[in-house]
Amino acid sequence: MAELKKLGTGANELKIEVNCCNVKKLDLKFYGIEKPRCKVVLKYKDHEYTSEELAGLDPTWEEEFIFCVDDVENDKISAVFYICDQKLGDEQHFALNKLLRKKQTFKGLVVPGGKADFMFTALNFGEEQAAEEDDAFMDFL
Repeated sequence: MAELKKLGTGANELKIEVNCCNVKKLDLKFYGIEKPRCKVVLKYKDHEYTSEELAGLDPTWEEEFIFCVDDVENDKISAVFYICDQKLGDEQHFALNKLLRKKQTFKGLVVPGGKADFMFTALNFGEEQAAEEDDAFMDFL
């Protein structure tokens, strides 16, 4: 595993693991691709992390890094998937305000032909545990 990189200057640390993708259902001929090479770009404000570009339709990155976030209630992390330097699918935004402190949370980037997988972990922010659901609406029964 490579050295853990920190991006940004905020006090709240968010660890993101870029795990893998599977776009085996992608029609390569439609996109004019002969030898697929995949990568993911994650952004927070003016900070950007680009995964290694790996060959195939189901690469495994297992790369980790930390974004230092200013405002966890309002800020978001965005993700874009590229294959052979072509943007594939839409940029997706992930909210941070529901993450639990030190608990891994799965996030998926949906792209044509499959998805890319991430794990988000709030290292020093967020609630300790999920709020219990209020079943008070059932009290009338």
